[in-house]
Amino acid sequence: VDPWWERKWVRRVTWAAAALFALFAAMWIYFASGLPSSEKLLAYQPPLPTNVRGYDGNPVQTFARERRVELAYDEYPPVVVHAFISAEDKTFFSHGGIDYPGLIGAVFDYTRKSVSGGRAKGGSTITQQVAKYLLQDDTYAVSRKIREAILAFRLEDTLSKQQILELYLNSIFLGRNAYGVQAARRAYFDKDVADLTLPEAAYLAVLPKAPSNYDPVRSTAKAL
Repeated sequence: VDPWWERKWVRRVTWAAAALFALFAAMWIYFASGLPSSEKLLAYQPPLPTNVRGYDGNPVQTFARERRVELAYDEYPPVVVHAFISAEDKTFFSHGGIDYPGLIGAVFDYTRKSVSGGRAKGGSTITQQVAKYLLQDDTYAVSRKIREAILAFRLEDTLSKQQILELYLNSIFLGRNAYGVQAARRAYFDKDVADLTLPEAAYLAVLPKAPSNYDPVRSTAKAL
């Protein structure tokens, strides 16, 4: 090693690499502090409505801030799963939590919009959207995106793709106070999720971007 270490450029490259590694490790520790652990991710359950029953056991009333009906991954028909993957994250089953081409495009768009003004496009994967929901943080900041990315890696390392997608389909906000596809199918079509047609599944899959912009009553043309 000594003959190589005597060369100035080798020492400079080595120290630069060590400094970059130390900076990366410090940033990782700083932004990862307070994020849910693997054990908490495995045990997580989205908030469900409180159901009140009468003395005879029949439902009387339901109370909830978020209207949601939780389903297992296998209960979602393939047409719904494929519709959301096609609309939100086409490489979901192949990436490790981050879609790097999409991320690079989002960074360039963010740089351009920070100069000209406006909000940059998202570029988030389904895993990152689940991470955002778990963080309960909607601030428009780079620090939030970094924490979101770290938690996305943790999700991919802890849960299966099916478990992540199940969390997403049960948690995503789709307008009309409906959280999750099973609640949204009643809010928009008044039918069970297993009975959704391809156009109906495709419509629900576009709602996460901006539910109010595609309301079938107020914005029928956009919805169609």
